[in-house]
Amino acid sequence: MSLHTYNPLRLIIIPSRLSTVAWCEEHVYLSPRVPTSEPGQWRATTVAALCLSGGPLEALDESEVETVVVMKGSQTALTTTAYCWLAKELDHDPSSALIVMNSAQDAKEKSDETWRPIWEDSHRLQRFLPKDRRKNWTKLFQRINGVPVYWIGANSPGRLGSKPIRRLILDEVDKYPQQTKSEAGAAALARQRTKSFRKKGLAKILQFSTPTDDGGEINREYLNGDQRKLYVKCHACKAEQIMVWQNFRIDMAQAQTDAPKAVAGAHYECPHCKTPWTDDQRWAVIDAGVWKPTTTPRDPKCRSFWLPSWCSKFVTCNYLAAQWVKAQQGQSALQDFINAECGEPYVHFDNRIKDATFAELEGDYIEGQMFADQPAYAGQYPKERERWVIGGVDVQKGYLMAVFRLFVDGGDSGLMWAGDVGNFEKLDILAEQYDAKFIIIDQRYRTREVQEWCFEHAGYIPSMGVAHRARSLFTAQTVDLDEGRVSGKGRKIASIDFDPDMLKDILAVQIQRAEGSRRWLVPKGYAMNATYVQQMTAERCVNGRWINPQNRANHVWDCESLALLGAIRFGVWGNSNPGEEKK
Repeated sequence: MSLHTYNPLRLIIIPSRLSTVAWCEEHVYLSPRVPTSEPGQWRATTVAALCLSGGPLEALDESEVETVVVMKGSQTALTTTAYCWLAKELDHDPSSALIVMNSAQDAKEKSDETWRPIWEDSHRLQRFLPKDRRKNWTKLFQRINGVPVYWIGANSPGRLGSKPIRRLILDEVDKYPQQTKSEAGAAALARQRTKSFRKKGLAKILQFSTPTDDGGEINREYLNGDQRKLYVKCHACKAEQIMVWQNFRIDMAQAQTDAPKAVAGAHYECPHCKTPWTDDQRWAVIDAGVWKPTTTPRDPKCRSFWLPSWCSKFVTCNYLAAQWVKAQQGQSALQDFINAECGEPYVHFDNRIKDATFAELEGDYIEGQMFADQPAYAGQYPKERERWVIGGVDVQKGYLMAVFRLFVDGGDSGLMWAGDVGNFEKLDILAEQYDAKFIIIDQRYRTREVQEWCFEHAGYIPSMGVAHRARSLFTAQTVDLDEGRVSGKGRKIASIDFDPDMLKDILAVQIQRAEGSRRWLVPKGYAMNATYVQQMTAERCVNGRWINPQNRANHVWDCESLALLGAIRFGVWGNSNPGEEKK
């Protein structure tokens, strides 16, 4: 008799769960109907950078990973690869899925042009197609292996609620419509639908995009993860490195006279041994590369990746060089290159106010004081010079934020106080305390209440930012509070319509101490006032428009803008005859 005891359980073989790469190579066929330059059986070598050790597909297979973020360049085949991953998941462990595109039209096109052929032309996947195709397979909904797959455009936020989702793909998130103050962005709304599965540790979120600026959605999510980069070894000296654009070589002097020749001679150069790489050599080292984290993640369940276009086998050095030559045409072209080829966010250094700036703006006075009366400044601002305290108020649904700033004839100014005043009555107490001449109030919220208050209280003036670029900074208006009322008394008040972008441009010049700008001060300690500094640095100027990319509180920034508007409107800011408008 055998010394080994018979065990019937030894005959039971549990099939192992294939990795995404192995499953796709075995089961996915990309027919010529799919928009790809490499039709045929799916091969990892075609999209090698996505399949390497420590890479995006491996991260998606890890149970402890919840979110995978890829900040990418163009031509990386990531969208098609994402669909192949989701097909594998629906085969192995079917559960609800959602794909969010920039628009409903984009969702319909991708669903029909790429997603459907993958299922119809891959032998293993054909069996999961529903029998009733008319009911269970449309462009925006499919029932596959018994579970629903939804497609939604980010421009249809109403469809992003209700249904629980286990697997979520957010495609080109930086192209989604900007979130508003009243509603979260499409990406945030979609992620909320995975909440029930996230509590159980079952959710999987894949989000990727070509970046825009450093305040964009994909860059913020990338910074939450471990910021992995692809390390490759030089074929000549074996030195490990991350391929960056600075190491690509193109003769720009020659490009000015013979661009085709300069483009033809472009190549990558190892920064260690200076050996030039051909495209084939670059692609070969990518095949042997490895992804490594470069920082400790803010979110331990997030893996994030930087994937520039030159890590793709669909991109040649000649193509990159041609795009670089085009990028020299202007700032917009340069931004396109940085986003689409480098896979990096464009940082707008112009009109970008940094926290450290406020330490340089602190004056030699404390909160509540009129800076012009302090010893350090009194000699520069004699009493006969016109000086006004002007307030700026941002009205929210349940409270008021305000600033009071002293302006001296010519435009120099010093902040006296900034903060939450709660309600109009408390605002009026502060206005009296600081002897404010005028208070400019934003009437976007609680419009009627603001207008009635302004009518009853002298010196208060309602204002409204115009939605388009105005021909001038502001226009004076008259509001009839009784218009349309039969028994009305014809009560009228003055108001100001202004261009917020033009106004904020002027304010940014003041804060940044640009050459020729007027003195703009804050009290001692305000560089350490977190609320003030954070709100004053919430916005940035992008292509001439001031935006709030992270939707941070920015009420003090608005208040300071309105105080400046009052100074300009009533002549104390740069007017040779201040007070003329007061009459």
